[in-house]
Amino acid sequence: MRNIRIDTYFFGALLGPILIVLFGILNFSQILTGLGGVGSLNPLGILVLFLSMVFLSIFLDITGFFEYCARVALKYASGNGRRLYFSLYLTVSLLTIFTSNDIIILTFTPFIYYFSKNAGIDPKPYLIAEFFAANTWSMMLYIGNPTNIVLAAAFNLRFDEYTKWMLLPSLAAGFINMILLYTIFKKKINQPLKQIETINPRTAITDPTSMILGLSMLAGCIICLAIAPYIGVEMWIISLGFGLALLLLLILRDTLVAITKEHLNKKYFTVETTIKKMPLSIIPFILSLFITIEALRIYGITNDIGVFFNNLCGTSTTITTFVYGISSALTANILNNIPMTVAFVPIAAAASQTTLLPAVLATTIGSNLGANITPIGALAGIMWMSILRDKDVKLTFKEFVTYGLLVTPVTLLACLGILAAEFLFFL
Repeated sequence: MRNIRIDTYFFGALLGPILIVLFGILNFSQILTGLGGVGSLNPLGILVLFLSMVFLSIFLDITGFFEYCARVALKYASGNGRRLYFSLYLTVSLLTIFTSNDIIILTFTPFIYYFSKNAGIDPKPYLIAEFFAANTWSMMLYIGNPTNIVLAAAFNLRFDEYTKWMLLPSLAAGFINMILLYTIFKKKINQPLKQIETINPRTAITDPTSMILGLSMLAGCIICLAIAPYIGVEMWIISLGFGLALLLLLILRDTLVAITKEHLNKKYFTVETTIKKMPLSIIPFILSLFITIEALRIYGITNDIGVFFNNLCGTSTTITTFVYGISSALTANILNNIPMTVAFVPIAAAASQTTLLPAVLATTIGSNLGANITPIGALAGIMWMSILRDKDVKLTFKEFVTYGLLVTPVTLLACLGILAAEFLFFL
């Protein structure tokens, strides 16, 4: 049993449904409704979409693709701290857009730590830049963060429609983050690096054939997700299809290797390794939240908040954008961003037809950027701080919040401002 690691963060979320059942707040039928979703909100579909994309990303990680990209960035830096900072930031940003912020954070954090240790430099500027970049660029595409998926799926936003509105705000937020963090850590970043041994990016790739397979599957999935609404197919079906196709190919290959008894290296048995890395604890976490939010919906609490916001904002898309964006970013640091997002679905649903889209997309921005205010704003932050503790990197809660408050409010307001301008001119 000591070899089995169980994430326990979902126990807190389970407390809600347990109390709901004990006090008879909801009956069994209402609980099933919460799990099945109301209207276009499909909890199971959201989970399938997220886990399928994570499966593809984890497989790519196992093949060494992400470490390969990191090594390319480090090789390009050539011992120059400034070049190292910008190359790492841009690499993390690009990979986050097409995969998932959680995967990138968990993959890059140990790598950055060990490189910084060998180079004799303070890892904090690079670790914080990596974390902020992943949580910022994750809002550009539908698939970058589970909170994006929850909101977009709940309100039937197409993949291309979502990207159209979020492209410019994400670009602005990402580059503002990059410049502000560089300004804060400029002295540390510009310190000379120790001479390190030659970096060979290709040695990071454990299985080139698998890497090509994983990249092909991911690219095909993203393309199909973009066209899915036009052919009348739900996006979770697309992602599930690609995930199952990859799983089947891996099972066939691993079986063949076992039968022929050739290359019995563990790296070839990728099915078991990939599944072990899957964040399966998110399933009870998400489903528990949907039950709790269903109780709030049935008793009219979320609707009352939505009506209050609607009265406050009126028909102004600009006010709606800032109210939902700022309130969701702050609430994410009280509830965590996934519970906050689930709670904001019925709240945003109370918005008028004119202000609904601004409310949804502003909440998406808040759910992503809110994670950069405190380390408890997202599950990724909690896991990230845990990794830093294991590596003896001393980053206190207060220190993180200091950096968060220096960077995130400016980034958030600029990002919301561009989104508001888009609605003003193009809606």
